Amino acid sequence: MKRILSLVLLCALVLSVLPAAAEDATYKTLYSSEVTTLNYLITTTTSEFAVAANVIDTLVEYDRYGQVQPSLAESWERSEDGLTWTFHIRPGQKWVNGAGEEYAEVTANDFVASAKYILDAQNASSSANILYSVIAGAEAYYAGTATPEEGATPAPKTEWDTVGIKALDDYTVEYTLNSPVPYFLSMTTYVCFMPVNEQFLLEKGAGFGLATGNDTLLFNGAYVISEFKPQERRVYTKNDANWDADSVFIQTIEQIYNKEAVTLSPELYMRGEIDAATIDSAIAKDWLADPEKADLIRPVRQSGFYSYFYAFNFKPEFDAAFEPDNWKIAVNNENFRFSIAHALDRVKAMLVNEPDNPESIIFNTITPPNFVDIEGVDYVNMGGLKALTDAGATGWFDEAKAAEYRDKAKEELTAAGATLPVKILMSYLPTSTTWAEECQIVEQQLEGLLGADYIDIIIEAGPASGFLSAVRRSGNYALLKCNWGPDYADPETYTDPFAVDSNYNFPEYATGEYDEEYYKLVAQAKAITDDLTARYEAFADAEAFFINHAFVVPFGYGSGGYTAARLNPFESQYAPFGLSNERYKGQKVLDTPMNTDQYFEAYDEWLAQRAALADAAK
Repeated sequence: MKRILSLVLLCALVLSVLPAAAEDATYKTLYSSEVTTLNYLITTTTSEFAVAANVIDTLVEYDRYGQVQPSLAESWERSEDGLTWTFHIRPGQKWVNGAGEEYAEVTANDFVASAKYILDAQNASSSANILYSVIAGAEAYYAGTATPEEGATPAPKTEWDTVGIKALDDYTVEYTLNSPVPYFLSMTTYVCFMPVNEQFLLEKGAGFGLATGNDTLLFNGAYVISEFKPQERRVYTKNDANWDADSVFIQTIEQIYNKEAVTLSPELYMRGEIDAATIDSAIAKDWLADPEKADLIRPVRQSGFYSYFYAFNFKPEFDAAFEPDNWKIAVNNENFRFSIAHALDRVKAMLVNEPDNPESIIFNTITPPNFVDIEGVDYVNMGGLKALTDAGATGWFDEAKAAEYRDKAKEELTAAGATLPVKILMSYLPTSTTWAEECQIVEQQLEGLLGADYIDIIIEAGPASGFLSAVRRSGNYALLKCNWGPDYADPETYTDPFAVDSNYNFPEYATGEYDEEYYKLVAQAKAITDDLTARYEAFADAEAFFINHAFVVPFGYGSGGYTAARLNPFESQYAPFGLSNERYKGQKVLDTPMNTDQYFEAYDEWLAQRAALADAAK
């Protein structure tokens, strides 16, 4: 009882220090880059699954303290051998259209239908590998639906009943796994476990989820898309038919397209015309010096676990003017990659994102700190990652090593027939507030240290819309800052962008034995399912191998500094994986923005409440 009373008092204290929330509020923002699809069954792009997160519910969800909660499944159980998970669907939940009109009931078959669609290789779902990596029979089924490469023998077709996803009745769905997966429950919050109404899917055919209007989807989540006009506006309206509508406080979310949103939003926010704005370091510095404007912004909360890294592209598909064949020779020379990795001053590059304390958002691993741990030992302090973590924010930057590797690479590249300087195509998203400036800093710093006779960095703006498809996924770059967010609570998720057939930096196209060794190490780690300590250490060794051979250069978190939004970031759902952090459910629009002092007071209280809940659960 004492613990419960303490938690109640803490909650009351939080309410006393925060701005009041508006009743029946509308939340208005600008956006500058349009989504390319609303089809959540095929996408793994953040801006696209952020839409789905608010209109499609999952089997379970996480509350604002990171505690798993029932959602479309009101209960679940796991078999003793850990191979079978059974979820009991909440009866009476509805699929509705954009006008909120009922279309059908949500049933167990909706989860089977979505999985069957995703595991059809002809639909080219980016999340199919997540399903077939764990579900019994799924990989063989997927292979049987794929079109073989020219001259290759087709994989044998298998029947759907060999796949471990079944509707036992209208309200019971069962998943059978290849092997015990201790983190499986956390996986079910991701897009590939979202349901779809099969009848609607068949009715729409190729038109399902097209980003043309709000009539290409059905909705069962906290909101419906009541209006969708590409490159004009999106409107989300509260879904009164949702099972947890009482926990949805923002009635309407209006997102207005403007290609100059990054530039215009601070002024519009200051005038009260919108409720959130992008605040770059220069604006933050000016506003913090003004007592009135200082109260309009607050620090960025690192609620997500997106990892940023500079990736070398091993499958260049860029224009001949940038000499892709020459780049192939260079990128496959390890000393060349080492010279870039050790010449990159990440502290200097990160200043555009976090001018006050850039070291605080830099880390030397692909997996961020505090993602998972074993008995209090952080994963990034396990196995081969410990030495990397211990090196600190400045550990990679080493002028002497960079010059040493450069001199070795020059000899080897010349002997291999490469021409110097090596052209390095580096693209950026033009709607980003800081990316272009960061690229310029990296160019000046690398060329200044390594020499313009060795490398020639060419900065090019990518398209404002469809950037990932046009640049990263198509291999239209040499060196690119990429990011990855976790899909479930296990370090395996941070190996997904580098898997064979992924569309990040295509390490399987590297020459030599290092890529084969990396995939061998990952496979060994995946096979360990009964000893989490051994599993984490094996993944840590694989990740360290990948970094130590400079397939990528770790960077850190993507943002720091300050932001502007009339939301309390500690009311949002919280989890270091999946879709939780993209949801508006549970949040309220504040009458006045939270300032920096209120932010830290709220953060301290959130930490205390979370600790109290953990203590009560012991």
